[in-house]
Amino acid sequence: MKYMGSKSALLKGDLGEVVLAEAGEANRFVDLFAGSGSVSHFVSERVSVPVLSVDLQEYARVLTGAITERTEVLDAGNLKSVWTDAVAAEIETDEFAQDLPSLLARPLSKTWVEKARRASRKTDKEKNRFITDHYGGHYFSPRQAYTLDLLYERLPEASELRTVALAAMIHAASACAAAPGHTAQPFQPTERLLPHIRDAWSRDVIEECKKYLDEIASRHALVAGRAVVADAEQFTSQLMSGDVVFCDPPYSAAQYSRFYHVLEGIATGGWPSVTGAGRSPERVLRASSDFSLLSKAAVAMELLLDKLFEQRCRVIITFPAGEASNGLSGNQIAAIANKKWAVEHLLIDSTHSTLGGSSADGGRGGRRVLKESLLLLSPKKRAKSTSHVPSQSLALQLG
Repeated sequence: MKYMGSKSALLKGDLGEVVLAEAGEANRFVDLFAGSGSVSHFVSERVSVPVLSVDLQEYARVLTGAITERTEVLDAGNLKSVWTDAVAAEIETDEFAQDLPSLLARPLSKTWVEKARRASRKTDKEKNRFITDHYGGHYFSPRQAYTLDLLYERLPEASELRTVALAAMIHAASACAAAPGHTAQPFQPTERLLPHIRDAWSRDVIEECKKYLDEIASRHALVAGRAVVADAEQFTSQLMSGDVVFCDPPYSAAQYSRFYHVLEGIATGGWPSVTGAGRSPERVLRASSDFSLLSKAAVAMELLLDKLFEQRCRVIITFPAGEASNGLSGNQIAAIANKKWAVEHLLIDSTHSTLGGSSADGGRGGRRVLKESLLLLSPKKRAKSTSHVPSQSLALQLG
């Protein structure tokens, strides 16, 4: 899955070596900004240490916990039989599905897309087909959206199976979305973007789900971990000495919830309503991080480091070395940390997303090659307090 700031590529190099070495000495590995779960998965599958993953959004909890909370391989064949295959059979006889505009053998046009949007809004409101109603004809073709709705309705009830199935469904939705690697806004039906919409809408949701089911079900943690939805700074009270804490905080001045609201809607069972070109929920309903506010990011980092210091954790931080759009840089974070921490500062090569903007050659999905700061923090020893020991002169007076 495409995810802004994902560490998947870096984990194959120096970052992976450092993380494994640190995790091997830990009582627990804590991923405070879990995102798509790449770091949590990497550690949980290789080191016999419990992994605790934290993120502000539910879809991130689902993606991460689908692997880190299990210690055995799941039977993907059985899950496909009772879930994806059952939905595939059902949709072939579903009356509403048969009435949806078909993309097959049809030149895609703005008029056809508008027709698809109107048809998608005619769902049975009592059944809460929210994916079709909110996103059909926008991020997904009407048939894709309706298939996702049926998959959601038929999710297994057992907690472990449901998490794995929902994670596969979120991956499939991301793969099929007619959008530039995120879901801030779908492609609009302009002459230049219609081919991109057709390509995305031609993907088979069921087959995508099966592909990710096979991948996720075959993977598991060596030791059972836990994934939770929480604010990183507030969660520090539950940490302790012996924890190794991995921090990859947001580097964008735009809230991440803006870019993944469709996936969050699917993970949580839908928003009350959506509006605008992005089909997004009210801003107050979307998760917000101070790290994505230019005016608060530096203060948020200092506060987080202070709280981690109090818990006496060992900390790994990754961040662009140069100034990011939220005003922070790896060098600035190192300067903040130096007040209380012994800091090792390494620089590694990285590639960062431009949030789906144009690349140098005019194509979609631009990337920037830059240096990434890798900071290893160990809390400095506190100076011993002598306030309770009388000075020699005071002792004489007391005598």
